[in-house]
Amino acid sequence: MRIGIIGQPCIDEIVHLDAPPLTPPQAGGQQGGSRRHALGGILYVYAAMERMMNDAGTKDHFVPLTWLAEPDRPLLDPMLARFRHIDREAGLWHTDLPTNRVYLVYDERGERTANCPNILPTLTERELTPELISSLDALFINMMSGYDVSIGTLEAVLDRAKRRPYIHLDVHALVFAGLSVTGDDSASGYRYELRGVRDWKRWLRLVDSIQVNELEARWFGDPEVQSEEALLAYVQENRNALRPQSLIITRAERGATLYDAHRDKTHYVPIPMARVLEPTGSGDVFGAAYTYAIANGVAPADALQQAVEWATWNATLLTLDELLTAAR
Repeated sequence: MRIGIIGQPCIDEIVHLDAPPLTPPQAGGQQGGSRRHALGGILYVYAAMERMMNDAGTKDHFVPLTWLAEPDRPLLDPMLARFRHIDREAGLWHTDLPTNRVYLVYDERGERTANCPNILPTLTERELTPELISSLDALFINMMSGYDVSIGTLEAVLDRAKRRPYIHLDVHALVFAGLSVTGDDSASGYRYELRGVRDWKRWLRLVDSIQVNELEARWFGDPEVQSEEALLAYVQENRNALRPQSLIITRAERGATLYDAHRDKTHYVPIPMARVLEPTGSGDVFGAAYTYAIANGVAPADALQQAVEWATWNATLLTLDELLTAAR
């Protein structure tokens, strides 16, 4: 089995304002709280796929469909070298531009704000060829920057592909990126403002399942759709014209809900009891686990259960490295 993964790697600076400082604050930076630098972004998905494939004892592979930043190879290569199930032949296109830098700040209530001052280029049809897409059994699109790939590119490639993989979309930064509204490819204004996704209806005609958190559910179809209930109603009313089998709402410490649009059923899974240490990456791990389960023929309700369990376990870990090494 081959699972393609679209999404950009990041180097995160994570700040918890309610924690005692681990390092002195940098000049001009966020004051107070603990801060640490870590590899993040789509690397959480790679690590989760690696761990799941290792635990299953399979010969499955995941294909990293993104750019590999030459300036950051000393940071990225040691982690990439640990993935035995990675297929580097089809992806990891080289660029001289730097990896995304993402600043994640958790306030005293655990709510997060994010800012990404630079991002990697958008993938095009030069990278995502019909032959490449046809070689995949599943494709997980995780919009780390919102510029990772355009709906137009995906539509064009899928139209020429001989074989269509199952496609799971994590909306993620689509509701933050200017590209989702204006189509502007300039390098300004990333993630500064919540905005509706200009082509949200086209996404709903393209993907087999879609993952949003409660904030993203509110903004995904704005201004036409401005609540989770309205989004669900739209999907249900137009289910014969839309593609998604499942609309998934992740709810942080309150678990996740899956709406089966074609069978008109709802499934809810609470999170298991756990001591949360670091929530960063848990949504990415959720999407990886859900996609992998579905690709292995697991029913959506059971895939939801597995995804919640993997995401909760990730939140009990402090580092990306532990996702590969810690006992489960």
